[in-house]
Amino acid sequence: MNQAQINPGNTIVLPGQTPEGEYILGVLLKRTYRIVPNGPCVRAEKDFKIVSGDMHYDGPMNSSVRFESDFVPFKLGTDVVLNASAYAPKGEAVREVTATVTVGSRRKDILIIGDRVSKYRDGGDPEFTEPEPFTVMPIRYERAYGGVDIYSDTRMSCAYARNHLGRGFVIANSKRTVDDLPLPNIEDPEDRLTPDRLCVGHFMHWERQPMPQGFGWYAKYWQPRASLAGVMPADRKYEEQLRAAFTELVPPDQREMYDHTGLPDLDFNFFYGASPGLAMPFMKGDESIATINLNQEGSFEFRLPGETPEIGLDIGFGPQEPPVVLQTVMVRMDEELVDLVWRGAVPYEGPDWLPEMRKMEVLIG
Repeated sequence: MNQAQINPGNTIVLPGQTPEGEYILGVLLKRTYRIVPNGPCVRAEKDFKIVSGDMHYDGPMNSSVRFESDFVPFKLGTDVVLNASAYAPKGEAVREVTATVTVGSRRKDILIIGDRVSKYRDGGDPEFTEPEPFTVMPIRYERAYGGVDIYSDTRMSCAYARNHLGRGFVIANSKRTVDDLPLPNIEDPEDRLTPDRLCVGHFMHWERQPMPQGFGWYAKYWQPRASLAGVMPADRKYEEQLRAAFTELVPPDQREMYDHTGLPDLDFNFFYGASPGLAMPFMKGDESIATINLNQEGSFEFRLPGETPEIGLDIGFGPQEPPVVLQTVMVRMDEELVDLVWRGAVPYEGPDWLPEMRKMEVLIG
């Protein structure tokens, strides 16, 4: 392998751990490809830089994630993510349409519905208005099921734990809460929101409601992804030491509760950020991706480039060439571009050893 001229914007080395608690240095390489209809992608003139922190469409708390951070030194598989809009067939306005993504043998359908609201009915279930016709609809989690109910409980607002940015989430059936409530534009065709299930009745029943749907990034602080966060395996001993050190600071009447409320272990599935159904076992990078109604052509297909770069790292003991896996496939449909992120993971002695490291040479072949 020859040392390559490396653009610092598309290569980085990150310390991390495996699920078994082994310390690794993950070498990430990112390249951008231009989509070629009915053929393999080809290298773009410029690579999209590695994203160091989540990038949102607007603000970090009031809009969905446009590009999730690439700073993940170890994933269990491949995230497939599409930033896209839904298009009416032949440009003729429709009230609803199915948008589809197929990756290899995996297929996901979502239903795209025009703007509509609910109407309160005294003594009965609400009514849904007829969807408004549309020709183009952005596929973002702001338009999926979810949201924040600020009226049902006068003491506090109630946010839908799976997507606080969406629309349609409401607790109580009253004129103030239901009348003219915007309803989701994006739904699971097999689990649609209906008038009889619009009102949750009690906040603790939120899990009965539909799973928000999309093709983009699913936020880290939404359930069920958030529930997978926890202590990294090799850090458990430090967490136990810290808990023991702080025990004396806990009031005696709260100590028993403190002792029984430790932090959970991290589930490495937390690092998957793709929408439900689009987190895959590691892909080879030559798969076909087909879409329906995600551009003006209607049906569209292309193949990933079929490249697997060689990644090496020398940290002072000679070059190491680990297996390379594809961590992320980020499709930017409107730009007709695909960003691919590969990882090679090299073992090392751990964070305490890093000050002793005298060499770090990345090699790309």
